[in-house]
Amino acid sequence: MNLEWYIARRLLKGDATKSASVPIVKIAIVGIALGLCVMLLSLFIITGFKHEITDKLSGFTAHLNVVPFIPGSTGEGGVVREADSLVCVLKRVEGVKNVYGYIEKPAIFKSQEEIHGVVLRGMDAGYDVAFFRQNLKEGDMPDFSSERASNEILISSSVADMLEVGVGGRITAHFVQEPPRARVFTVAGIYDTGFKEYDDVMVLVDERHLAKLNDWGPGEVSGVAVELEDVNRVSEIGGEVEDIVYDMSGNYEVRTLADVAPQIFDWLALLNMNVWVILILIVTVAGFNMVSGLLILILDKTSLIGILKALGYKNVSLRKLFLYISAGLIVKGMVWGNVLAFVLAGVQAVFHVIHLDPVTYYMDTVPVNFSVGYVILLNLGVITVTVLMLIVPTMLISKISPVKAIKFE
Repeated sequence: MNLEWYIARRLLKGDATKSASVPIVKIAIVGIALGLCVMLLSLFIITGFKHEITDKLSGFTAHLNVVPFIPGSTGEGGVVREADSLVCVLKRVEGVKNVYGYIEKPAIFKSQEEIHGVVLRGMDAGYDVAFFRQNLKEGDMPDFSSERASNEILISSSVADMLEVGVGGRITAHFVQEPPRARVFTVAGIYDTGFKEYDDVMVLVDERHLAKLNDWGPGEVSGVAVELEDVNRVSEIGGEVEDIVYDMSGNYEVRTLADVAPQIFDWLALLNMNVWVILILIVTVAGFNMVSGLLILILDKTSLIGILKALGYKNVSLRKLFLYISAGLIVKGMVWGNVLAFVLAGVQAVFHVIHLDPVTYYMDTVPVNFSVGYVILLNLGVITVTVLMLIVPTMLISKISPVKAIKFE
Protein backbone atom coordinates (compact mmCIF):
# COMPACT_ATOMS: atom_id res chain seq x y z
CA MET A 1 0.00 0.00 0.00
CA ASN A 2 1.16 3.54 -0.76
CA LEU A 3 1.07 4.98 2.77
CA GLU A 4 1.46 8.61 1.66
CA TRP A 5 -1.47 8.30 -0.71
CA TYR A 6 -3.58 6.60 1.99
CA ILE A 7 -2.92 9.37 4.52
CA ALA A 8 -3.52 12.05 1.89
CA ARG A 9 -6.91 10.56 1.06
CA ARG A 10 -7.86 10.46 4.75
CA LEU A 11 -6.83 14.08 5.23
CA LEU A 12 -8.72 15.19 2.13
CA LYS A 13 -11.86 13.38 3.33
CA GLY A 14 -11.34 13.93 7.07
CA ASP A 15 -12.10 16.74 9.49
CA ALA A 16 -11.34 19.46 6.97
CA THR A 17 -14.21 21.59 8.25
CA LYS A 18 -12.47 21.94 11.61
CA SER A 19 -9.14 22.94 10.11
CA ALA A 20 -7.88 26.51 10.42
CA SER A 21 -6.55 26.33 6.84
CA VAL A 22 -9.97 25.66 5.29
CA PRO A 23 -10.66 29.27 4.11
CA ILE A 24 -7.22 29.58 2.47
CA VAL A 25 -7.50 26.16 0.86
CA LYS A 26 -10.99 26.99 -0.46
CA ILE A 27 -9.69 30.24 -1.93
CA ALA A 28 -6.89 28.29 -3.63
CA ILE A 29 -9.40 25.80 -5.07
CA VAL A 30 -11.64 28.63 -6.31
CA GLY A 31 -8.59 30.30 -7.88
CA ILE A 32 -7.68 27.10 -9.71
CA ALA A 33 -11.29 26.64 -10.88
CA LEU A 34 -11.71 30.20 -12.16
CA GLY A 35 -8.27 30.22 -13.77
CA LEU A 36 -8.87 26.97 -15.63
CA CYS A 37 -12.35 28.16 -16.63
CA VAL A 38 -10.90 31.32 -18.22
CA MET A 39 -8.17 29.31 -19.98
CA LEU A 40 -10.67 26.81 -21.39
CA LEU A 41 -13.02 29.57 -22.57
CA SER A 42 -10.11 31.33 -24.28
CA LEU A 43 -9.19 28.05 -25.96
CA PHE A 44 -12.78 27.34 -27.06
CA ILE A 45 -13.21 30.84 -28.50
CA ILE A 46 -9.87 31.03 -30.33
CA THR A 47 -10.26 27.58 -31.89
CA GLY A 48 -13.84 28.60 -32.71
CA PHE A 49 -12.58 31.67 -34.54
CA LYS A 50 -10.08 29.56 -36.46
CA HIS A 51 -12.66 26.94 -37.34
CA GLU A 52 -15.34 29.43 -38.47
CA ILE A 53 -12.99 31.64 -40.48
CA THR A 54 -11.32 28.65 -42.14
CA ASP A 55 -14.75 27.23 -43.05
CA LYS A 56 -15.89 30.53 -44.53
CA LEU A 57 -12.67 31.02 -46.45
CA SER A 58 -12.94 27.46 -47.74
CA GLY A 59 -16.45 28.25 -48.94
CA PHE A 60 -15.22 31.17 -51.03
CA THR A 61 -11.88 29.69 -52.07
CA ALA A 62 -10.62 26.12 -51.71
CA HIS A 63 -7.87 24.94 -49.35
CA LEU A 64 -5.48 24.80 -52.32
CA ASN A 65 -5.66 26.59 -55.65
CA VAL A 66 -3.59 25.80 -58.75
CA VAL A 67 -3.31 29.07 -60.70
CA PRO A 68 -1.09 30.38 -63.51
CA PHE A 69 2.28 31.63 -62.31
CA ILE A 70 2.61 35.31 -63.16
CA PRO A 71 5.62 37.04 -61.54
CA GLY A 72 4.56 39.96 -59.37
CA SER A 73 0.88 38.99 -59.38
CA THR A 74 -1.37 37.62 -56.63
CA GLY A 75 -2.17 34.50 -58.61
CA GLU A 76 -5.06 36.06 -60.57
CA GLY A 77 -5.20 36.33 -64.36
CA GLY A 78 -3.95 33.94 -67.00
CA VAL A 79 -5.37 30.60 -67.95
CA VAL A 80 -4.91 26.98 -66.86
CA ARG A 81 -5.03 24.80 -69.97
CA GLU A 82 -5.98 21.12 -70.11
CA ALA A 83 -7.58 21.49 -66.69
CA ASP A 84 -9.59 18.27 -67.10
CA SER A 85 -6.47 16.10 -67.08
CA LEU A 86 -5.04 18.00 -64.10
CA VAL A 87 -8.31 17.54 -62.22
CA CYS A 88 -8.27 13.77 -62.87
CA VAL A 89 -4.71 13.45 -61.52
CA LEU A 90 -5.33 15.57 -58.42
CA LYS A 91 -8.47 13.62 -57.49
CA ARG A 92 -6.29 10.54 -56.96
CA VAL A 93 -4.16 12.25 -54.28
CA GLU A 94 -4.80 10.81 -50.83
CA GLY A 95 -6.62 13.25 -48.55
CA VAL A 96 -8.24 15.22 -51.39
CA LYS A 97 -12.03 15.50 -51.12
CA ASN A 98 -12.92 17.40 -54.27
CA VAL A 99 -11.24 19.03 -57.27
CA TYR A 100 -12.88 21.36 -59.77
CA GLY A 101 -11.99 24.10 -62.21
CA TYR A 102 -13.38 27.61 -61.99
CA ILE A 103 -13.29 30.89 -63.89
CA GLU A 104 -13.04 34.29 -62.22
CA LYS A 105 -13.57 37.61 -63.95
CA PRO A 106 -13.95 41.14 -62.56
CA ALA A 107 -16.98 43.16 -63.63
CA ILE A 108 -18.89 46.32 -62.84
CA PHE A 109 -22.50 45.78 -61.83
CA LYS A 110 -25.01 48.44 -62.74
CA SER A 111 -28.59 48.56 -61.57
CA GLN A 112 -31.11 51.31 -62.20
CA GLU A 113 -29.78 53.26 -59.22
CA GLU A 114 -26.17 52.30 -58.41
CA ILE A 115 -22.93 50.73 -59.70
CA HIS A 116 -20.55 48.39 -57.83
CA GLY A 117 -17.40 46.42 -58.67
CA VAL A 118 -17.53 42.65 -58.15
CA VAL A 119 -15.72 39.41 -59.02
CA LEU A 120 -17.76 36.85 -60.91
CA ARG A 121 -16.92 33.26 -60.12
CA GLY A 122 -18.03 30.92 -62.88
CA MET A 123 -19.24 27.50 -61.77
CA ASP A 124 -20.73 24.48 -63.49
CA ALA A 125 -23.41 22.02 -62.40
CA GLY A 126 -20.88 19.87 -60.52
CA TYR A 127 -19.87 22.60 -58.10
CA ASP A 128 -20.75 21.91 -54.46
CA VAL A 129 -22.91 24.86 -53.38
CA ALA A 130 -23.52 23.55 -49.83
CA PHE A 131 -21.70 26.52 -48.27
CA PHE A 132 -23.77 29.11 -50.12
CA ARG A 133 -27.01 27.16 -49.65
CA GLN A 134 -26.32 27.09 -45.92
CA ASN A 135 -25.98 30.89 -45.92
CA LEU A 136 -28.85 31.53 -48.35
CA LYS A 137 -31.17 34.27 -47.03
CA GLU A 138 -33.60 34.86 -49.90
CA GLY A 139 -34.58 33.15 -53.15
CA ASP A 140 -33.00 29.97 -54.52
CA MET A 141 -29.65 28.79 -55.77
CA PRO A 142 -29.02 29.42 -59.48
CA ASP A 143 -29.48 26.43 -61.78
CA PHE A 144 -26.31 25.85 -63.80
CA SER A 145 -27.41 22.46 -65.19
CA SER A 146 -29.43 23.73 -68.16
CA GLU A 147 -28.28 23.07 -71.72
CA ARG A 148 -27.84 26.77 -72.39
CA ALA A 149 -25.86 29.13 -70.16
CA SER A 150 -28.06 30.30 -67.28
CA ASN A 151 -28.57 34.03 -66.73
CA GLU A 152 -29.21 33.48 -63.01
CA ILE A 153 -26.70 34.72 -60.45
CA LEU A 154 -26.25 34.56 -56.68
CA ILE A 155 -25.28 37.80 -54.93
CA SER A 156 -24.72 38.73 -51.29
CA SER A 157 -27.09 40.82 -49.20
CA SER A 158 -24.48 43.62 -49.04
CA VAL A 159 -24.28 43.77 -52.86
CA ALA A 160 -28.08 43.65 -53.06
CA ASP A 161 -28.33 46.57 -50.63
CA MET A 162 -25.72 48.63 -52.47
CA LEU A 163 -27.39 48.07 -55.83
CA GLU A 164 -30.89 48.29 -54.33
CA VAL A 165 -32.08 45.08 -55.99
CA GLY A 166 -33.86 41.98 -54.72
CA VAL A 167 -34.65 38.45 -55.85
CA GLY A 168 -35.84 38.57 -59.45
CA GLY A 169 -34.14 41.88 -60.08
CA ARG A 170 -32.05 42.45 -63.21
CA ILE A 171 -28.42 43.63 -63.13
CA THR A 172 -26.23 44.65 -66.04
CA ALA A 173 -22.61 43.47 -65.78
CA HIS A 174 -20.03 45.51 -67.70
CA PHE A 175 -16.69 43.88 -68.52
CA VAL A 176 -13.61 46.01 -69.09
CA GLN A 177 -11.97 44.34 -72.09
CA GLU A 178 -11.42 44.86 -75.79
CA PRO A 179 -13.98 45.25 -77.06
CA PRO A 180 -16.06 46.20 -73.96
CA ARG A 181 -18.93 43.82 -73.36
CA ALA A 182 -22.02 43.63 -71.17
CA ARG A 183 -24.39 40.94 -69.95
CA VAL A 184 -27.74 41.16 -68.20
CA PHE A 185 -28.27 38.78 -65.27
CA THR A 186 -31.24 37.94 -63.07
CA VAL A 187 -30.83 37.63 -59.29
CA ALA A 188 -31.91 34.10 -58.31
CA GLY A 189 -30.84 34.26 -54.66
CA ILE A 190 -29.19 36.35 -51.97
CA TYR A 191 -26.70 34.97 -49.43
CA ASP A 192 -25.10 36.41 -46.30
CA THR A 193 -22.06 34.80 -44.62
CA GLY A 194 -21.07 37.77 -42.44
CA PHE A 195 -17.64 37.69 -44.11
CA LYS A 196 -17.95 41.24 -45.45
CA GLU A 197 -14.59 41.24 -47.22
CA TYR A 198 -15.84 38.51 -49.58
CA ASP A 199 -19.57 39.20 -49.43
CA ASP A 200 -18.99 42.64 -50.96
CA VAL A 201 -17.46 41.24 -54.15
CA MET A 202 -18.19 37.53 -54.67
CA VAL A 203 -20.94 36.62 -57.15
CA LEU A 204 -21.73 33.14 -58.49
CA VAL A 205 -22.51 32.85 -62.20
CA ASP A 206 -22.63 30.18 -64.90
CA GLU A 207 -19.03 29.67 -66.06
CA ARG A 208 -20.12 29.32 -69.70
CA HIS A 209 -20.76 33.06 -69.82
CA LEU A 210 -17.22 33.86 -68.62
CA ALA A 211 -15.60 31.28 -70.92
CA LYS A 212 -17.34 32.86 -73.89
CA LEU A 213 -16.32 36.37 -72.80
CA ASN A 214 -12.69 35.22 -72.51
CA ASP A 215 -12.86 33.29 -75.81
CA TRP A 216 -11.76 30.16 -73.95
CA GLY A 217 -12.40 26.64 -75.09
CA PRO A 218 -13.17 23.44 -73.13
CA GLY A 219 -10.63 22.65 -70.39
CA GLU A 220 -9.48 26.28 -70.02
CA VAL A 221 -10.10 27.83 -66.61
CA SER A 222 -8.73 30.54 -64.31
CA GLY A 223 -7.69 28.00 -61.70
CA VAL A 224 -8.19 24.54 -60.24
CA ALA A 225 -9.55 24.33 -56.69
CA VAL A 226 -8.51 21.46 -54.40
CA GLU A 227 -10.62 20.78 -51.30
CA LEU A 228 -9.09 18.60 -48.57
CA GLU A 229 -10.66 16.21 -46.09
CA ASP A 230 -8.44 17.61 -43.30
CA VAL A 231 -7.40 21.26 -43.49
CA ASN A 232 -4.56 20.56 -41.03
CA ARG A 233 -2.79 18.62 -43.82
CA VAL A 234 -2.73 21.59 -46.17
CA SER A 235 1.08 21.91 -46.09
CA GLU A 236 1.66 18.18 -46.60
CA ILE A 237 -0.81 17.75 -49.46
CA GLY A 238 0.17 21.13 -50.89
CA GLY A 239 3.68 19.77 -51.41
CA GLU A 240 2.32 16.73 -53.25
CA VAL A 241 0.17 18.95 -55.47
CA GLU A 242 3.19 21.12 -56.27
CA ASP A 243 5.16 18.04 -57.32
CA ILE A 244 2.31 16.92 -59.60
CA VAL A 245 2.01 20.36 -61.18
CA TYR A 246 5.77 20.51 -61.72
CA ASP A 247 5.84 17.04 -63.32
CA MET A 248 3.07 18.06 -65.72
CA SER A 249 5.33 20.91 -66.92
CA GLY A 250 2.68 23.52 -66.20
CA ASN A 251 3.76 27.07 -65.49
CA TYR A 252 1.52 27.11 -62.43
CA GLU A 253 1.77 27.73 -58.69
CA VAL A 254 -0.12 26.31 -55.72
CA ARG A 255 -1.67 28.84 -53.35
CA THR A 256 -3.03 27.98 -49.90
CA LEU A 257 -5.69 29.74 -47.84
CA ALA A 258 -2.93 31.61 -46.00
CA ASP A 259 -1.53 32.83 -49.34
CA VAL A 260 -4.96 34.01 -50.48
CA ALA A 261 -5.82 35.88 -47.25
CA PRO A 262 -2.53 36.52 -45.36
CA GLN A 263 -3.95 39.44 -43.34
CA ILE A 264 -6.65 37.21 -41.82
CA PHE A 265 -4.18 34.53 -40.78
CA ASP A 266 -1.83 37.19 -39.37
CA TRP A 267 -4.76 38.36 -37.26
CA LEU A 268 -5.40 34.79 -36.06
CA ALA A 269 -1.68 34.43 -35.22
CA LEU A 270 -1.95 37.58 -33.10
CA LEU A 271 -4.92 36.06 -31.28
CA ASN A 272 -2.81 32.94 -30.66
CA MET A 273 -0.12 35.05 -29.03
CA ASN A 274 -2.73 36.71 -26.81
CA VAL A 275 -4.00 33.31 -25.70
CA TRP A 276 -0.47 32.17 -24.81
CA VAL A 277 -0.01 35.32 -22.69
CA ILE A 278 -3.32 34.65 -20.94
CA LEU A 279 -2.44 31.01 -20.29
CA ILE A 280 1.00 31.81 -18.87
CA LEU A 281 -0.30 34.58 -16.60
CA ILE A 282 -3.23 32.59 -15.26
CA VAL A 283 -1.18 29.43 -14.66
CA THR A 284 1.43 31.51 -12.83
CA VAL A 285 -1.18 33.23 -10.65
CA ALA A 286 -2.97 29.94 -9.94
CA GLY A 287 0.36 28.29 -9.09
CA PHE A 288 1.35 30.99 -6.59
CA ASN A 289 -2.16 30.90 -5.16
CA MET A 290 -1.73 27.17 -4.55
CA VAL A 291 1.75 27.74 -3.11
CA SER A 292 0.31 30.07 -0.46
CA GLY A 293 -2.41 27.53 0.27
CA LEU A 294 0.17 24.77 0.69
CA LEU A 295 2.29 26.86 3.07
CA ILE A 296 -0.77 27.56 5.22
CA LEU A 297 -1.64 23.86 5.11
CA ILE A 298 1.87 22.88 6.25
CA LEU A 299 1.69 25.33 9.16
CA ASP A 300 -1.75 24.03 10.09
CA LYS A 301 -0.49 20.42 10.05
CA THR A 302 2.77 21.12 11.90
CA SER A 303 1.79 18.88 14.81
CA LEU A 304 0.97 16.02 12.43
CA ILE A 305 4.34 16.50 10.72
CA GLY A 306 6.11 16.32 14.08
CA ILE A 307 4.27 13.14 15.07
CA LEU A 308 5.03 11.44 11.75
CA LYS A 309 8.69 12.44 12.01
CA ALA A 310 8.85 11.06 15.56
CA LEU A 311 7.48 7.78 14.19
CA GLY A 312 10.37 7.63 11.74
CA TYR A 313 8.78 9.23 8.70
CA LYS A 314 11.39 10.66 6.32
CA ASN A 315 11.30 14.18 4.89
CA VAL A 316 10.98 12.81 1.35
CA SER A 317 7.88 10.83 2.29
CA LEU A 318 6.36 13.83 4.06
CA ARG A 319 6.98 16.05 1.04
CA LYS A 320 5.36 13.42 -1.15
CA LEU A 321 2.39 13.31 1.26
CA PHE A 322 1.74 17.04 0.96
CA LEU A 323 2.22 16.94 -2.79
CA TYR A 324 -0.51 14.29 -2.92
CA ILE A 325 -2.78 16.49 -0.80
CA SER A 326 -2.08 19.50 -3.03
CA ALA A 327 -2.66 17.48 -6.19
CA GLY A 328 -6.01 16.32 -4.79
CA LEU A 329 -7.05 19.91 -4.08
CA ILE A 330 -5.88 21.01 -7.54
CA VAL A 331 -7.87 18.24 -9.22
CA LYS A 332 -10.96 19.27 -7.25
CA GLY A 333 -10.58 22.84 -8.47
CA MET A 334 -9.93 21.67 -12.03
CA VAL A 335 -13.11 19.58 -12.04
CA TRP A 336 -15.18 22.61 -11.08
CA GLY A 337 -13.30 24.73 -13.61
CA ASN A 338 -14.03 22.26 -16.42
CA VAL A 339 -17.71 22.05 -15.48
CA LEU A 340 -18.08 25.84 -15.36
CA ALA A 341 -16.23 26.36 -18.66
CA PHE A 342 -18.30 23.75 -20.53
CA VAL A 343 -21.56 25.15 -19.13
CA LEU A 344 -20.73 28.73 -20.16
CA ALA A 345 -19.42 27.67 -23.56
CA GLY A 346 -22.46 25.45 -24.10
CA VAL A 347 -24.83 28.33 -23.35
CA GLN A 348 -22.99 30.52 -25.88
CA ALA A 349 -22.95 27.75 -28.51
CA VAL A 350 -26.69 27.11 -28.19
CA PHE A 351 -28.17 30.53 -27.44
CA HIS A 352 -25.52 32.89 -28.97
CA VAL A 353 -25.67 35.23 -25.99
CA ILE A 354 -22.63 37.35 -26.91
CA HIS A 355 -22.76 39.07 -30.29
CA LEU A 356 -20.00 40.60 -32.42
CA ASP A 357 -19.69 43.20 -35.15
CA PRO A 358 -19.35 41.16 -38.39
CA VAL A 359 -17.49 44.03 -40.08
CA THR A 360 -14.63 43.62 -37.60
CA TYR A 361 -14.78 39.94 -36.64
CA TYR A 362 -16.23 38.33 -39.85
CA MET A 363 -19.09 36.79 -37.83
CA ASP A 364 -22.05 38.05 -35.80
CA THR A 365 -21.62 35.94 -32.66
CA VAL A 366 -18.76 34.60 -30.55
CA PRO A 367 -17.86 31.16 -31.97
CA VAL A 368 -17.20 28.18 -29.73
CA ASN A 369 -15.36 25.03 -30.75
CA PHE A 370 -15.08 22.08 -28.34
CA SER A 371 -11.77 20.32 -28.97
CA VAL A 372 -11.34 17.35 -26.64
CA GLY A 373 -7.65 16.97 -27.48
CA TYR A 374 -6.83 20.56 -26.50
CA VAL A 375 -8.90 20.25 -23.31
CA ILE A 376 -6.99 17.15 -22.21
CA LEU A 377 -3.62 18.74 -23.00
CA LEU A 378 -4.53 21.94 -21.13
CA ASN A 379 -5.69 20.03 -18.05
CA LEU A 380 -2.55 17.91 -18.01
CA GLY A 381 -0.39 21.00 -18.48
CA VAL A 382 -2.08 22.90 -15.64
CA ILE A 383 -1.79 20.10 -13.09
CA THR A 384 1.82 19.37 -14.11
CA VAL A 385 2.98 22.98 -13.85
CA THR A 386 1.19 23.69 -10.57
CA VAL A 387 2.45 20.51 -8.91
CA LEU A 388 6.01 21.28 -10.05
CA MET A 389 5.68 24.77 -8.54
CA LEU A 390 4.79 23.15 -5.21
CA ILE A 391 7.96 21.07 -4.96
CA VAL A 392 10.06 23.95 -3.59
CA PRO A 393 7.59 24.99 -0.82
CA THR A 394 7.51 21.41 0.50
CA MET A 395 11.19 21.84 1.43
CA LEU A 396 9.90 23.74 4.45
CA ILE A 397 8.95 20.38 5.95
CA SER A 398 12.62 19.40 6.34
CA LYS A 399 13.16 22.47 8.56
CA ILE A 400 10.49 21.43 11.06
CA SER A 401 11.85 19.87 14.29
CA PRO A 402 9.77 16.96 15.66
CA VAL A 403 10.11 18.15 19.30
CA LYS A 404 9.02 21.71 18.56
CA ALA A 405 6.35 20.56 16.12
CA ILE A 406 4.62 18.29 18.67
CA LYS A 407 4.43 21.26 21.08
CA PHE A 408 3.19 23.54 18.28
CA GLU A 409 -0.24 25.05 18.87
